[in-house]
Amino acid sequence: MARIVHPEMLQGKYVNLREVRLDDAAFILELRTDEKKSRFLHKTDPDLQKQIDYLKRYFTLDNEWYFIIENKKHEPLGTIRIYNVQGPRFTGGSWLMKDGASPQESFEGHLLFRRYAFEVFNFEESVIDVRKSNTKVVRYHKICGSKIIGETDLDYIFITTREIYWQNKDKLFSMLG
Repeated sequence: MARIVHPEMLQGKYVNLREVRLDDAAFILELRTDEKKSRFLHKTDPDLQKQIDYLKRYFTLDNEWYFIIENKKHEPLGTIRIYNVQGPRFTGGSWLMKDGASPQESFEGHLLFRRYAFEVFNFEESVIDVRKSNTKVVRYHKICGSKIIGETDLDYIFITTREIYWQNKDKLFSMLG
């Protein structure tokens, strides 16, 4: 099972990140099969048992970390994960927030995720693919300093290096107030 070390690094002003649990399967499935949100995702089978099986498999891995973004009342707001680890590089993704989550909660959830990846695990690079049509998220990653290093017909491929993270960290966290 993936282990969370230094959980204090996952605590923010508006949200906390915690490792996903098996009882999160229905919440995750609801987010991933939401018609509006899923238009920017790889398709997810709407079968709860398959989501449970996916999480059971996740718990056997030691090179992926799947987080629930929750508010300070410990209510789940979203998901985000580290996967496809290849040496000093990882893929970040599955960043989804439920309707009603504030911009601060969403923003801070992603910033905590980056802090954990670059400061706890000391990854050197994060690569993500973002649908070109997901203009808000494309703009967000550019504001955060991520660079486009490639593209497909559907996606931009962004990279964030540890150096970019450190250059922008204080500015981005200060934007939370």
